[in-house]
Amino acid sequence: MPSLQEKNPHLRPLDPRKDLTGVADLIDICFDFHMDEDGREYVRQIRQVAQSQNSLLGMSQNLGSGGVPMQGFVWEVDGKLVGNLTIIPFLRSGRWHFLIANVATNPSYRRQGIARKLTQTALKHIREHNGSMAWLQVREDNPGAYELYSSLGFKEVARRTTYRALPRNYKSLPAGSSIYLTRRHSKDWPIQKAWLQAIYPPEIAWHLPFQIKDFEPGFWNSLRQFIEDEPIRQWSARRGERLLGVASLETNLGNTDNLWLALPQDIEEDALFALLTTARLEGSSVRTISVNFPTGVAERCFQSAGYEKHLTLIWMNQSIDQGQSSFRTDKTA
Repeated sequence: MPSLQEKNPHLRPLDPRKDLTGVADLIDICFDFHMDEDGREYVRQIRQVAQSQNSLLGMSQNLGSGGVPMQGFVWEVDGKLVGNLTIIPFLRSGRWHFLIANVATNPSYRRQGIARKLTQTALKHIREHNGSMAWLQVREDNPGAYELYSSLGFKEVARRTTYRALPRNYKSLPAGSSIYLTRRHSKDWPIQKAWLQAIYPPEIAWHLPFQIKDFEPGFWNSLRQFIEDEPIRQWSARRGERLLGVASLETNLGNTDNLWLALPQDIEEDALFALLTTARLEGSSVRTISVNFPTGVAERCFQSAGYEKHLTLIWMNQSIDQGQSSFRTDKTA
């Protein structure tokens, strides 16, 4: 059977020992306009590992812990890396799933079918490695990529918007509101947990910095947060004795803190506004707050509380047939 390179001399597996600088350059070229500080930190990590003089074993350990690419495919022209795709395997319920990420083509080489061929190769790789599901994310403002992935069999699962409150334009709580806030009580946990599981279901939560067990009340969680110096502040919103929502502000080592919202399906926007505003008033005055939430839900409430829409991602997946698949090849990307 001919090798991958024999079939297409431009396409080959990613070699992290020599390709990471080229991958970082390509991500910079393709995504710099949209990249936030977290994205730039990710690229810095790739470059740092690429420059490392560690052994391959030490390098592998570095890559795995930092999320730096270890598997994938690249497209090379005259020794220049012009296309990239990363594959990230993860285990769910005893079955292997694969995330396709960092799909990038140098602008000078677009409309030649490179992204399509990279994605087809990734799907073939996933099938050959007994993967049961392929996942990817595409920006809502990139309809061309959405159409490409749809044509390859991916189906939309969810749309998630990230809101960001920068350390400015602080809002105050409205006067005369019947909503009052307290520190989260232990008795609120069962309801909070159920609401969190609904807003951050497993098919979404696995790729977020979200661990539901971290919000559970108890001595050991409090001790761990103290030792790691990553406190979680939690507030409950009530009207009378009725619990309307819980917000959990999680401090991180970077420049951005995560706010996780636990709310019922019939959200009371006064309660959401109070939680969003309290997180800003009581959080750090010099740090950004990031919130991941279902797209289209209470958008005006977020904006009124001073949270700007940062990014909307469409989650797509495809169940992998272990037999042969056919792909449309009438479009290029």
